[in-house]
Amino acid sequence: MKTKSLYALLSLCVVLNAYSQKQKKIEGTKNSTPKLIVGIVVDQMRNDYIYRFWNRYGNGGFKRLINTGFYFKNVHYNYTPTYTGPGHCSIYTGSTPRTHGIIGNEWFVKQNFTEQYCTGDTLVQSVGGFGKTGQMSPHNQLCTTIGDELKISSNGKAKVFGVALKDRSSILPAGHAADAAFWLDEATGKFISSTWYLNELPQWLVEFNNKDYASAYLKKEWNTLYPIETYTNSLPDDNSYEGTPSKKNKPVFPYTYNKFIETKNFGIICSTPFGNSFTKDLAIALLNNEKLGKDNVCDLLCLSFSSTDYIAHSYGPRAVETEDVYLRLDKDLEELLLTLDTEVGKDNYTIFLTADHGGADVPKHLQDNKIPAGNIKHKQIKSAIKAFCFKNYGDSTLLLNISNEQVFLNETKLSLLKLDKDVVEQQLCDFIITQKGIAEAYPSKVMRNQGFQERDYRYLLQNGYHHKLSGSIVYLYEPAWMSFPEKGATHGSAYNYDTHVPIILYGNGIKKGQSTTYSTITQIAPTICNLIQINAPNGCTASPLNKAIK
Repeated sequence: MKTKSLYALLSLCVVLNAYSQKQKKIEGTKNSTPKLIVGIVVDQMRNDYIYRFWNRYGNGGFKRLINTGFYFKNVHYNYTPTYTGPGHCSIYTGSTPRTHGIIGNEWFVKQNFTEQYCTGDTLVQSVGGFGKTGQMSPHNQLCTTIGDELKISSNGKAKVFGVALKDRSSILPAGHAADAAFWLDEATGKFISSTWYLNELPQWLVEFNNKDYASAYLKKEWNTLYPIETYTNSLPDDNSYEGTPSKKNKPVFPYTYNKFIETKNFGIICSTPFGNSFTKDLAIALLNNEKLGKDNVCDLLCLSFSSTDYIAHSYGPRAVETEDVYLRLDKDLEELLLTLDTEVGKDNYTIFLTADHGGADVPKHLQDNKIPAGNIKHKQIKSAIKAFCFKNYGDSTLLLNISNEQVFLNETKLSLLKLDKDVVEQQLCDFIITQKGIAEAYPSKVMRNQGFQERDYRYLLQNGYHHKLSGSIVYLYEPAWMSFPEKGATHGSAYNYDTHVPIILYGNGIKKGQSTTYSTITQIAPTICNLIQINAPNGCTASPLNKAIK
């Protein structure tokens, strides 16, 4: 009997010890979640910038993130158009424009024949500034964001902020329930917000603005960080493919900005690498003053670097200016990481870094290398469609608008003229694809009702098509064609150069590694939500990037 009792006692001890260890493991897992998530979006960062500039980066920025984090090399946007507003929204909602409703940076509203800017909101007022620059909010965003879910799950205890030069790059990531989003007022060179978030700027931001960082940066000369002859990954500085945002006779180094300070045109800072440094300065000030990551409730900082986009638009992706802005951004990232190490702790934060879209090469540069490419004038497409409508239906005003490669028809007039909507749309599609530089066109019926395989261009068009907001017809340019001036370049298409971006995950809970498996940008949101153990955004349509999670 004593033996049996001893055996039972020993068994009970084993069970209790196992339970205790399991509880410790659960508790350890709970306590190991990050105290701060930092989402970094680099505007118009093509994935190949990682490879092209790798040997020129220092060890503390991009290389630190990639060498000790997880780098997804084959990430794509799973919709078109690939623009800034939809990109930032898709990253933080885990959904596409078909669901979240941000179908462009701006779009035509067919109900009242007006234009809608993605974050424009006349029902709110500027805070820290004046006029329309501050009349912005996330009210057009139909889904929750990571930050919204974090706020809900923490009963409002989590702190959520957005910071960017562009309003849409700050507001759409931060979401509806954020503590605040801050963006640049180009008229004053100061960061502002709107009454959607708060009624007055926090005192620390007032003090930050009073230091007049914009003027201080613009007084500096923009010359290359290193001797210009070392920029061998780029075209010669003096070439015929670049625009001139600084109004110089030639887009060549060095650049000076004193005349812009005199005329109080502080928006020019966006077209310099100093715009990224300015953004970084604000992010660090916010981090310190709002005490992000200082308690046991996870916080979120949404940070977007916009100058890379302005510069690539003006000079193209092969310019010395573009190479230089990335080499300088690498140093800004290093400073940010070191600050996070000190203020939050190396093991207490998690970063994801990605881009809101890629970018195309300058068509003329491709043509000079015997590669098919071209520029399309938007007005010519509009005139051609109007002429077609007049010739075939007797009324050119059937065409209401063209925006974001979508054609909006006047459905009321179609009804009055007793025209079959589906027939007219198909006839127009057949006509549109006869225009030079246009590859495909589809009527609304196809976008609404047909299904396509993932990665098919029609699938991407469909994911960017919102049934209530989008037009009667969508069309697609041929590869390397764009509606843009001949100097500089843009983005927005469904092609690889616009959809292919990096995702780098780093920090608490993230493995070290790399993957070339096809992944999508909408997988970031569920990954982060899974990591910090909250619900994914309510419109999320993607699965987590589990390869990267410890």
